[in-house]
Amino acid sequence: MKNNALRGILAGCAVLAGIIIGGHFFLDAIYVPPILTYHSIDGNEDKTKLSVTAASFALQMEYFARHHYNVVSLDTLVDYIRTKKKIPPRTITITFDDGRRNNYLVAYPILKRYNFPATFFVVTAWVGGKEYMTWEDLKELSGTNITIGSHTVTHPWLPALDDTMLYKEFADSKAVLEKHIAKPVDFTSYPLGGYDRRVQEMAKKAGYKAACGTNPGRKSRWDDLFALKRIKISRTSNKPLTRWFETSGYYTFVKELGSEK
Repeated sequence: MKNNALRGILAGCAVLAGIIIGGHFFLDAIYVPPILTYHSIDGNEDKTKLSVTAASFALQMEYFARHHYNVVSLDTLVDYIRTKKKIPPRTITITFDDGRRNNYLVAYPILKRYNFPATFFVVTAWVGGKEYMTWEDLKELSGTNITIGSHTVTHPWLPALDDTMLYKEFADSKAVLEKHIAKPVDFTSYPLGGYDRRVQEMAKKAGYKAACGTNPGRKSRWDDLFALKRIKISRTSNKPLTRWFETSGYYTFVKELGSEK
């Protein structure tokens, strides 16, 4: 644990040194455009890291607007990566997992205030359930700059499934979402961040263009379209230094260097 912390500190120092001395080649080499992950926007911020309050979320979005972040859709970011385009500074992408109704009732109006795009990854078996979005909500959102993506049918640990069930989780969720929103569903995210090479290949087979994980500490190429790294956002992200670091583009480098091998 001490070695991991030391690696993280040293990595952070390396990033700061690169910034101070203007080492653009070094900084470009370790830059990973942040994909932010939210779950629930509610009053449980002190109970779980998967929640932030409406006030916290509004504060974070206001920060991005005030500091002129380039907030782009997941589709735009994937296009940057696929075509190897130069990604503008301060580019971020906003995503939500699970499909909770407070994403529609609370988060969406705040996003709309700033005209920020976002992707809502939905567990289709939970649609219409208590505290989850309805098909009417999803249809409405799909007509805006909100992208609807799949978070599978039942939210299982994907590496444990056999090939048949694994494919069904991806393909069936895609099909039912497309039926209800009448638009292509091109993106998926892995429940609990669980994936391996077989899971990635099955997501491709089901017809997705890209897939998101959750853990930037996992050792894989940042530009692997079926292992896109995301950063979980919590109440600690309200601290100015933490918020800057998580959205700087260098957080993933530090996190990976400081993680266990």
